[in-house]
Amino acid sequence: MEGQARVGGHVTLIFSVHDDADALLEQGSRGAGLSLDRGVMVAVSGMKGTGIVSFDGDDSTPLYGVVFEELAALLPSTLEFDWQVKPRSELPISQGFGLSAAAAIACALAVQRALGEEEKIARARAIHIAHRVERRLSGGLGDVAALHVGGVELRIEPGCPPLDADLGGPGAVLSWHAEIPLVLAWRMSARQHTSNYIDDGDWKLAIKAAGEQALFGLREGRWEPARWGEMLAKSAEFAERSGLLEDAGRIDLLHLVGGALIAAGLASSPLAARLCMLGESVVVLPTDLSYAGDWQQALVEDLRSRGLGASVAHVCGDALNLRSHDPS
Repeated sequence: MEGQARVGGHVTLIFSVHDDADALLEQGSRGAGLSLDRGVMVAVSGMKGTGIVSFDGDDSTPLYGVVFEELAALLPSTLEFDWQVKPRSELPISQGFGLSAAAAIACALAVQRALGEEEKIARARAIHIAHRVERRLSGGLGDVAALHVGGVELRIEPGCPPLDADLGGPGAVLSWHAEIPLVLAWRMSARQHTSNYIDDGDWKLAIKAAGEQALFGLREGRWEPARWGEMLAKSAEFAERSGLLEDAGRIDLLHLVGGALIAAGLASSPLAARLCMLGESVVVLPTDLSYAGDWQQALVEDLRSRGLGASVAHVCGDALNLRSHDPS
């Protein structure tokens, strides 16, 4: 039997750390960000056995083993089969694109689809499991909650959101959806990892203070497309106030992207570059949601000529159910 899932990644623009609770489902972050239409594909095949997990390829990260542990706790029939897992990432890992969350969700969904589980409860289990996996491995704090709702999200309370079948936690997240064109850019090698920040006391304090200040105004009023410009302004403030802009050479990365915008003839276009937290990466997006210029591919080509990785992407309203795709 076989199953597969393709789940989009996520870009965090603003966040504050809330990981003091003992219960993993209560840990998380407040924040704002974007779900992506590019992420992780996981294909699984199972045959009668004793729960042995093997990998097709070189991506044998501990994350998938922890997913199976958590899944077996909720769905014991998982252990009645041996599993082969074949993951494929469409974006680089550890670069601020939420791929550990996407991979955990995709793996949990693929296995449940192979087992014939009903899709609604499978999604609830996958979100519940992925949030626990992320916290067990000191991965992302809010990517799973964000991907649960998709689109442009505002996480107003930390933790996994409430889910069907009495799963989930006390988190709360709002979102609105629009297919917004983006370009993602990243350094070809990352020097930092999420845990280096969220497990460090000084960084946690700086990030939390800056994040809460940025989110204070965003949490007032309706969360809707009219708040887009405000979110972009607050995200720039957050990057500077938190100290993340000056760390890991991120300001130099922004300058590189700015040079690419000029070289691609886009200096006067309504586009802005924002840091993806917590990678060494940038998302370029329109400041005016009505902007329909043909700009993405030209910018990608110029960014690549400067030695950066780059990809066209879009904001995605349902990041848990992307169609199969062979990225170019």
